[in-house]
Amino acid sequence: MYWVVIPFILGIISYMVYKKNSKSTEFSSNVPQYDHAIIIGGSVGGMMTAAYLSKYFSRITIIESDDVMGDRLMKSTPSELLDYRCRLESPVSIGRSGVSQIYQLHALEGEGHKILCELFPQLDDKLFNEYGIRTYSLKTESRLFINGVLLNQNLTEDIKWLGADRFTLETVLRKELCLQFGNKIEWKCNSRVTKLIVDQSLNIVKGVKYRSKQNIGPPSFDMYGDFIIDCSGRNSSSDKWLKESLNLIVPTVQIHFGCGYVTFVGERFKTGDPLVDAMPINCCTVNAPNKNTGCYITPIRSIKTTDENSLGTLATFAIHCVNSEFPPNDSYENLLEWSKENLDPEHYSILKSTKVCSPLIPYHRAIDDRKYVELLGKKWPQNYVLLGDAMCTFNPALGQGMTHACRQARELGKVFAENYHKLKDISHIFNRRASAISEECWLTVITNDWKTPTLKLIKTDKNGEIKTYQRGGDFTATKNHQPRLPLVIKFLQWYNGWFFQCASKSGQFSTDFLRVLNQHSSPFILFKPTTFLAVCYTALINYFNLSKKLSV
Repeated sequence: MYWVVIPFILGIISYMVYKKNSKSTEFSSNVPQYDHAIIIGGSVGGMMTAAYLSKYFSRITIIESDDVMGDRLMKSTPSELLDYRCRLESPVSIGRSGVSQIYQLHALEGEGHKILCELFPQLDDKLFNEYGIRTYSLKTESRLFINGVLLNQNLTEDIKWLGADRFTLETVLRKELCLQFGNKIEWKCNSRVTKLIVDQSLNIVKGVKYRSKQNIGPPSFDMYGDFIIDCSGRNSSSDKWLKESLNLIVPTVQIHFGCGYVTFVGERFKTGDPLVDAMPINCCTVNAPNKNTGCYITPIRSIKTTDENSLGTLATFAIHCVNSEFPPNDSYENLLEWSKENLDPEHYSILKSTKVCSPLIPYHRAIDDRKYVELLGKKWPQNYVLLGDAMCTFNPALGQGMTHACRQARELGKVFAENYHKLKDISHIFNRRASAISEECWLTVITNDWKTPTLKLIKTDKNGEIKTYQRGGDFTATKNHQPRLPLVIKFLQWYNGWFFQCASKSGQFSTDFLRVLNQHSSPFILFKPTTFLAVCYTALINYFNLSKKLSV
């Protein structure tokens, strides 16, 4: 009898010990493991990183070059914020010189919106109820031309699109971050990092040197932290800092394709075409080298109006080009004349019926710029990473930047959750995973950018050797080095052309592409066996004119 009772009692004791230990482990996992994280840059990527790392650090400092925490922004009403967004000719006038492209059209794609909602459950309610922002259906409220092909609108899944401008989204997000994590996060605004503090013998970044832009007090300050993240965007100085401090050269590839925008905010009015008026989202990408211009129209706020001809929508308009065929920004009349010659009639009719509510703001500095941090392996310093645009910048035509940064911030949070006891390994693990995220977005845009007639390619290897390749407007070399089209890009250009022909007739193909565009799915879903065979079959039929022969 005792032999039956004793194992039973031992089982109960073991279970109680297990539950006690599991509760202890669960509790301890919620206690921050480290003291201080330093984040360089307080835009979307920096704020998302702060939110994810708040679980693992007792305190977080965000060093931001602009005065984003001033009363003018943080205490502004929704109408004041819209007025700031619409009336300013330059970001400098509101103190956002660090983000020169903030007033250009930006999109928070589906996966980015999902990440924000997971971290800030109240965000959507505030955007919708206080700021007149809402989500739109890509199935019923959008008209998308990709590479000259209209995507099929019979989607098999409805995908939602957040209609918000970056200026408003960042400001509201910053308020939410302070409400939710304000006790852990300290902001150093109007401050700029000038150098890294390193221990060369240990290959570790220990902190940063920064200075106040207002030049008050000492010329620079030292700040030490357990982990430092560069979220400073496309103008990151990490290349220079790493070379100066650790004699480390980051391999990079830059693709210059003459990208330019003119962006403005406008109120949409009826065009006379009910089909066009029913589509708040109306976009057409460039299709180089045949068509080097495009147009993007996305809603940012719903407004109340008594004008029966108004559609009740404020939208951000972006006239886009590659190959340096820049649209004019001196007057709206000149822009309309240019649009009449360079855009589709449908987009011209929308522009012609639009009431302009802001200055025309140009931007001509967008390039593809990727830092291959993963190639450096253990040479990369401990306790330091690049995130978002600081690691990889893309052609903004597909609006991947903010969502790319959100995904990398989430991935950094996962790496800390899995390897919090191995701080020295986190930067190397993150570099590999973050680069895989960048690769998806990178291939999505450079496939088309490689078709630009005046493409310029600049490569820097890990030894610091720089090679420049230049293509002329007639596809002939203008220097000794003619850029050679990589085989993978050549294949993708061929495949994309036929894929979009299929997508014009298939709701499933269009849905798959929009899932990739919104970063819900990997681009590999566009190559699943049934899709690949259908694309190859379409190409084969067209190459040999079999469709005509079969119809006879």
